[in-house]
Amino acid sequence: MEGNAKKSAKKKAAAKKSPVPSILRSQFRSFARLAEQAGDGRPLLRGLRVAQDPTADRIVIVHGGSRIEFVLVPGTGDPPYAEVECRRMDSMGATEATPIASFRFDETGNVLQSTVPELVNENISQSNGAWSIVGAVIWDAMQGTG
Repeated sequence: MEGNAKKSAKKKAAAKKSPVPSILRSQFRSFARLAEQAGDGRPLLRGLRVAQDPTADRIVIVHGGSRIEFVLVPGTGDPPYAEVECRRMDSMGATEATPIASFRFDETGNVLQSTVPELVNENISQSNGAWSIVGAVIWDAMQGTG
């Protein structure tokens, strides 16, 4: 029982440190869970893997030899929003300085702005929206655009 209390205390402390409001972090976690399912039944995304970083608001998606880091960045406005920056990673884990894509979402998960125009109005917390985002960013990474 004591071990569970320590884990819970660590999670609460980490949540307090994050400058991202909890509702936006929850939307991002939902997106991460849905991203893991993106390869199911989709031949173009078969073999996709997702790694979640327990110490930061980020995930790494690996597919077809490409590694892409999705990082949650807090927004500073009203109504609350957050951005996700997507950057290529090399095999050693070094991240490129310039994002290949980024998108801004609100408390409901709705994409408000995106460097990939067709992603505007998708919802990161719904499977079709999450899969569209993952597919578009992976495609951009594989094409060398961004």
